[in-house]
Amino acid sequence: MQQRVVDHNELRVGEMRAVKVGSTPVLLVRLDDGYHALAGRCTHRPRPLARGTLHDGRIMCPRHQAAFDARTGDALEPPALDGLPTFPVEEREDGVYVTVPDGAAERRVMPMGRRDAADGRLFAIIGAGAAGAVAAETLRQVNFGGRVVMISHECQPPYDRPNCSEDYLIGKIAPESLPMRPAGFYEDHAIERYHGTVTELDVPTRRITFEDGQQIRPDAVLVASGAIPNRLRIPGGDLEGVFVLRSWEDSDRIIAAARGAQVAVIVGAGYIGLEVASSFIHLGMQTTVVAPEAIPLAASLGPAIGGHVRHLHERRGVRFLLGRSVVEFGGRAHVERVLLDDGEELATPFVVLGIGVRPATSFIRGVQLEADGSLAVDEQLRIAGGAYGVWAAGDVATYPEPYTGRRLRIEHWRTAQQHGKTAALSMNGHGEPFRGVPFFWTQQYRLALGYVGAAPAWDEQLMAGDVEAGDFLAYYLEHGQVRAAAGTRERQLGAFAELLRSGRMPPADLLRDRPDSDLQCLLAQGRED
Repeated sequence: MQQRVVDHNELRVGEMRAVKVGSTPVLLVRLDDGYHALAGRCTHRPRPLARGTLHDGRIMCPRHQAAFDARTGDALEPPALDGLPTFPVEEREDGVYVTVPDGAAERRVMPMGRRDAADGRLFAIIGAGAAGAVAAETLRQVNFGGRVVMISHECQPPYDRPNCSEDYLIGKIAPESLPMRPAGFYEDHAIERYHGTVTELDVPTRRITFEDGQQIRPDAVLVASGAIPNRLRIPGGDLEGVFVLRSWEDSDRIIAAARGAQVAVIVGAGYIGLEVASSFIHLGMQTTVVAPEAIPLAASLGPAIGGHVRHLHERRGVRFLLGRSVVEFGGRAHVERVLLDDGEELATPFVVLGIGVRPATSFIRGVQLEADGSLAVDEQLRIAGGAYGVWAAGDVATYPEPYTGRRLRIEHWRTAQQHGKTAALSMNGHGEPFRGVPFFWTQQYRLALGYVGAAPAWDEQLMAGDVEAGDFLAYYLEHGQVRAAAGTRERQLGAFAELLRSGRMPPADLLRDRPDSDLQCLLAQGRED
């Protein structure tokens, strides 16, 4: 179907607009070489892309910051894995026309190379989470012809881990919606999935030993084994009914235990703990959160936003016991009560721990681990500068973060996916420095909060908007340098990410004077210059 959508000059260069051709949502983009038309919704979640950010030929989704090439529709940044279909555009005397074929798809798998039987190389990926799955796909996309083997102790295919504490936990999505790819995808692209536990990786020799004693020696190895949730080493810490939440299996255990449960205690007021609290309130449980800090999330977001999050939960019935610690779980075989450091007892058969994670690296041999148990890597995510043919990505990797000048380990789903792509390119000889902008999101009730950048030691916060009204953007500075932003204004966060990526972050004094500055306008001004 062909349809006229706009006049010739209705859009300026650098603008985009949502239009429809028949009933099909289309994104119309005008760049310096003319008009381009693409499918109108993000391939990660079906959000309208016209509400996002257009800069430097990139379209960024407003919600989770997936990015696409505005000309080709190629997926450039996760969490989107698939690209956008493009549609023919014709400029006539009376306007701009777009043609959408009947039955047009909403997404397209990025082109993948084939397995070459003559290529005897073996690349092994230890871990099938965010980093590992993206690395495997990227290797095929850059036409690596050897064997690609993803090794995982989990029997499930790569899946959407963030949903384990959100929509899946409350039954909003079904189990079949969790996998990142449809059944048969990995087989179709000759990506082997190996279910097994790695007990040792000798980094200098790349020798991998499995639990059953078998060994392999790949030509290249990516360590993407993720993280292990922390447990409390206190009396009763191993009782039944005390759960952690990291995996699909963990989520299934919690879902089963929640059936018929009326009371729950969550230990930890970080992002996982608060997302679980939000889910438990949705399920109708009386929920208490115990944590040692005075204000939830204050260390990363500041007291005003942390206080707002607390009040948001309290208005829905969550009870907070802050400044407290758990010293014992009581019960025989199953937890029955939680004993706090001030002597208070909480009766409950159901406890979830959300007290952080540690890198899953206990199997690593032959190199020194960092103090937190992670692996030090360079700008291409190589261990020891690539001398051993071993890379590390995601939660296990401490890497040179390019926008702070610090060596950081970032436990974000999207960062792990970005790592996976960079590591795979380097493994296949197309290495380039990692330049991904950190981003994560949290969904608690109707609060959708995003965080862009990294400011682990921020010493100044600037605030725009009204926190209590849920319409705000906060900036985080270190020694006068703008490092990160967090808030609910999605388009502002998208513009912030692009300003950071392109090295055009406005000076701190401008944001101090005008914290409500329209970052989209600042981004557009740079384009016009």
